[in-house]
Amino acid sequence: MNSLREHDDPLSSTFFDTTSSYLGSMNESQTVSSSLYAPQYDYDNDPWGSFGQSNHVANLSRAFTAPAIQPMEHHLDPSTLLNGIKLPDVYNKLFSSCQRSGRVSLVSLGKLINAGHLSAIETEKILQIVSSGQSFVSRQEFNLALVLVGCAQHDMDLSLENVNRHREGLPVAVLDLGLDEPKVPPLGLASNTPNLLHSAEQAPLPVQTSQPPAANPNPNPNPNPINTTNWFQQLEEVKVTIAPEREGFIFKHVNYIVESQKRSSIVLRRFSDFWWLMEVLVRRYPFRALPSLPPKKMGGRDGAFLERRRKGLSRFMNAIVRHPVLRADEVVARFLTEPAELAAWRKQNPPKLDEEYRRKGDSVQTDLTVIPEQLDEHIQKAKRRVGASIEHYINLCHLMERMVRRMHGQATDYVRYSIALNSLAESEHRYHASECINCQRVVKGYELVAKHMQCESSLLDNQVNVTADGVLENLKRFRDLLVSFRELDERKERLAGNQIEVLSKRIAGDRTKVNQHKGVPGLEAEVERLEESIRNNELQVHDQECRRQFIRHCIYGELIYLHKQQAFVSSLYRDYVRDMAQFSRQRAENWQSLENPILEMPTDVNLFD
Repeated sequence: MNSLREHDDPLSSTFFDTTSSYLGSMNESQTVSSSLYAPQYDYDNDPWGSFGQSNHVANLSRAFTAPAIQPMEHHLDPSTLLNGIKLPDVYNKLFSSCQRSGRVSLVSLGKLINAGHLSAIETEKILQIVSSGQSFVSRQEFNLALVLVGCAQHDMDLSLENVNRHREGLPVAVLDLGLDEPKVPPLGLASNTPNLLHSAEQAPLPVQTSQPPAANPNPNPNPNPINTTNWFQQLEEVKVTIAPEREGFIFKHVNYIVESQKRSSIVLRRFSDFWWLMEVLVRRYPFRALPSLPPKKMGGRDGAFLERRRKGLSRFMNAIVRHPVLRADEVVARFLTEPAELAAWRKQNPPKLDEEYRRKGDSVQTDLTVIPEQLDEHIQKAKRRVGASIEHYINLCHLMERMVRRMHGQATDYVRYSIALNSLAESEHRYHASECINCQRVVKGYELVAKHMQCESSLLDNQVNVTADGVLENLKRFRDLLVSFRELDERKERLAGNQIEVLSKRIAGDRTKVNQHKGVPGLEAEVERLEESIRNNELQVHDQECRRQFIRHCIYGELIYLHKQQAFVSSLYRDYVRDMAQFSRQRAENWQSLENPILEMPTDVNLFD
């Protein structure tokens, strides 16, 4: 199974910018196609071979760390950066106690770094710097991680440049190893730095955490909040499936069956129809968080690509029908219910493309009463949060995909093993087992093992399907929601401009001229023209001010919608844990039921005469 690459993922391009990916603002080391995010699991090779036999083994656990917080330094090599620096002897002792086959796993290194009481962001950043996406580190990279722990504990910048800059005075890491850990003797100096590493008898370093945000003196300053009572009641579910037959004489195109039980409708749509719907919604709702479509792809369209696109279209449609504003749009309703071919219908019934503010008319004034005074502050906080969360959710999606692939590979191996075991049983029966009763009991025993392996494979396969369609799709759904909010902010910057200041200055200038020209013979027509200009400009100022406030109202509504989706995240993990617990019980019961029958297999060598 091929790994998910940037051009395959719905986030690799957007409707709003077809030339760049969702990660276009990130540097090259942070893109989805980097080793940090792109799993390299290869089913054509044995991923469980001995350590170090091939590169694909090293790549098996590449996505341990979080997304890059800042660009990696390319001109400094983590494996050679500390050459020539005298390090504490205890670093070698720690490496010896943690290493396996001359390397330390990222899991063991992560536990050791946690003993330094760093924040989660600092811990992940250190792992990202020293591992370069690998699942293990060398001795030099291990030492570099401890050096970075010391830097973090002294509020120093975590970067290779900073370590190189302070080569002659690097701080020693302070680690709280716990009572059960071997006592570490006091250290000598590391390049004239104080002795800071300690065991449990010494006072541990206080946990370094970021400063808590200042309390909001008025957490709910809005006297007339938006009514969200009906936002999440009776949510609609749209099912998108691939039609069994393709249409077209020369170039075959794929049709999608779009079904809505709530609307009692089943329609046939092409990918171009979804694209048209997206274009219409962008024009009609430029200041709403609009979901994005999976990318277009020229050339081959294999089954895996079509399935990824189908899931992307399903997320797109369900994001629309669950949005409190978009789901009531008349064009969305037509898309879901019009039985005729959509291309023919839209030519005869072109929808209005005026933006939402122009279509709402008199109801705009009532909407403006719900905007809080601190909205700009809320928007800035949301931008920072969304920007950081998108990177993490992209990483989470890739990690979950890797886990799904591993489960699928394990399920396949169980099937293969059971088939090989049954084949062995047939061979044993054919040649000599029929002559020995105890040999027959042995064969019967591993036939039972093969049977339970097949059951294990079936359970794993079911777990793969539940995980792929459950938690993985839900993670992508929330990732898409965050991306849609980021794109909303980008559209607002482009489309929300106004000329209120220019018009106000023009009105003031025209009024000055009117006062100067009034009563002057021969300038009556000029005065009348200026007064008419003032009235028109005042109307424009009023209209643009109302539009500005309406845009703020829309953004405020999307902020509320985004915040309430945290309940969805809780449901996501609640369901995931419930499913995993259920599968764990079933798999345990499968093997436990084999314990008694397998005891009948003879183990006494004297029975085999």
